[in-house]
Order: sequence, then structure tokens, then C-alpha cells
Amino acid sequence: MNVKLSTVSDKKMDLTCSACGHNFSYKIADLILATSDDTTTHEVRQRAVCRGCGARGNNTYVIV
Repeated sequence: MNVKLSTVSDKKMDLTCSACGHNFSYKIADLILATSDDTTTHEVRQRAVCRGCGARGNNTYVIV
């Protein structure tokens, strides 16, 4: 699923680190403020850094 953030701005993005299993989430509206409307969920996944182990981009995500 590769969706522009602007199309799901009222939802949140839950991520799970594949390296350590840590779960973390972001409100899509906050991600838009930090990036842009044109940013995709895949781009966010690639940039996301796990707060548990520090791995970057090694995660899976779901929009809820």
C-alpha cells in the first residue's frame, strides 16, 4: 500500500520494527506537518527510526 498522506490525514500510522518488534505510531496529520501532503506512506516507512533499537526503515506498517 503506497498512499499519499493527504488522502488519509484523519488516521494514524502504526509501525512495527522488524529488528526488535517495538511498536510505535504517528498521527498522519502530524506527519503532514513534518513533511508534506505529497509524501507517501512508503516514504514515511523508509524514514522511520525505531525508538527501541534505532533501526531505520526496517519496519512494517498499517494505517488505522
